[in-house]
Amino acid sequence: EYDAALIGYKEFKRMPAAKTAPEYKSIEYNLGYAYFKKRNYPAAITHFKAYTKTTNQSTTQLNDAWLRLGDSYFANSNYWPAMEAYNKAIAMKDIDSDYAYFQKAISYGFVERNQRKIEDLEAFLKKYKKSIYRDDALYELGNTYVAEGNTTKGLKAYQQLIKEQPKSNFIAKAMLKEGLIYYNSDQNEQALTQFKKVAKNYPNTNEATQAVTTARNIYIDLGKTNEYAAWVKTLDYVEVSDADIDNTAFEAAEKQFVNNQTEKAKTSLTAYLNQFPNGIHALEANFYLAQLYYRASAYQEAIPYYQEVLNKNRNQFTEQALARIGEIYLTQKNYKKAIPVLKELEEVADFQQNISFAQSNLMKAYYEQEQYQQTLTYAEKVLADAKAAENAKTDAQLFIARAAMKTNNEAKAEKAYAEVQKKATGILAAEAHYYQAYFQHKSGNYEASNQAVQVLARDYSSYQEYGSKGLLLMAKNFNKLGDAYQATYILESLINNFKQYPEVVKEAEQELIRIKTEAAKTNASVKPQED
Repeated sequence: EYDAALIGYKEFKRMPAAKTAPEYKSIEYNLGYAYFKKRNYPAAITHFKAYTKTTNQSTTQLNDAWLRLGDSYFANSNYWPAMEAYNKAIAMKDIDSDYAYFQKAISYGFVERNQRKIEDLEAFLKKYKKSIYRDDALYELGNTYVAEGNTTKGLKAYQQLIKEQPKSNFIAKAMLKEGLIYYNSDQNEQALTQFKKVAKNYPNTNEATQAVTTARNIYIDLGKTNEYAAWVKTLDYVEVSDADIDNTAFEAAEKQFVNNQTEKAKTSLTAYLNQFPNGIHALEANFYLAQLYYRASAYQEAIPYYQEVLNKNRNQFTEQALARIGEIYLTQKNYKKAIPVLKELEEVADFQQNISFAQSNLMKAYYEQEQYQQTLTYAEKVLADAKAAENAKTDAQLFIARAAMKTNNEAKAEKAYAEVQKKATGILAAEAHYYQAYFQHKSGNYEASNQAVQVLARDYSSYQEYGSKGLLLMAKNFNKLGDAYQATYILESLINNFKQYPEVVKEAEQELIRIKTEAAKTNASVKPQED
């Protein structure tokens, strides 16, 4: 709700006391982002520039402001200022420096400096061996070499991409480009080999369609139309005689989808798939139907359509389909099915947001499946993510603590709960405070443990489960401190007032019997509980 956000930020900025508030330092940054999200790039530029001039601290937020300033200029086709902004981000050597470097490189292409673009792309590939933009860089490098007439180096770049990044979204495009280079240089047999690979390995994609179309031209040029017909029959997604009907039916369905005519789109897309289950646009039709059902919260109906997308080789919808179907399984608490989907998303995602989503939810799913070592592994990944939000890091510490308790590593749990206590609110804070008291009790600091229980009772009284557990700890503390009377009083109160927590009450009853038994042995003022 960016318009509402803008109103709020502007009202805040006009308030007389705003300049003394710590949030005021980020007001231009936030205004810039709101306009950026609205694609009002001139306004975004104004505010991001203002922010970069008002701060002299080298922070991740400043680095991000330079990046978004560069992106805003880039989107507005102001490539020289964009490059200046990207250079500022690169100089900071913070996160996403590889993105800034890549964006700067391709910007040179838009100002007709292809040689400089090539030099920067080559330098990028040497500098960033593990960047998620490496496949983008190789593909752009190949395209730029071809545009400059150097098809030999263009082929080399495409081939390096195919070898190095076999799961890249650019593989089909690179293979198609190879075929077109061979076709344009009259190397028809080599071209046919490439086009057939694209058609076989990447069915139902635009690249496959273009490969088939260009291969047809080659077969016609060679006078081998019978071979063409025989080959096309092996492609179950190409129905040549029905191609025009296929395209017409899909275009009509797609128009309803684009115009948000939900029910009409569902009907039209379903009819298209019934008529052309392996049609040219079957991939898009399945994805669009999945999206329509997902938006209507009809998750069970969406799953098979997303699954159809995932059954194909990687395509432009794979990442989003993985994220959506993973989210559905999590909503259904079907962690067994969610885990493999999230693991694949983590592996193939191009967007850091999806990687973070996968890792944080794998952490939680593994915990629910009682796979605590995997829980710890993914919690550490979340903590290592420089872009992870503070609440995500707090969650990671929480799951480290819980998994450590489950594996009897209380030292690790104590350290993690201490971190949770610094940032958590609500029930998570109550949990962290309870464990502070628990670990103090375990280490023999009974007075300190009681003080922690008092804080828990005072500040988190609405979370009665942890309150009851805290009272049990307090009773144990008083007993250890030699005050059996106070311990007995607390336990009896706990037993009478917290019957909704039977496990806690049961332990309290056992502790009460033990204390009275011990007291009776030493002729104390309390006697064992009688039947």
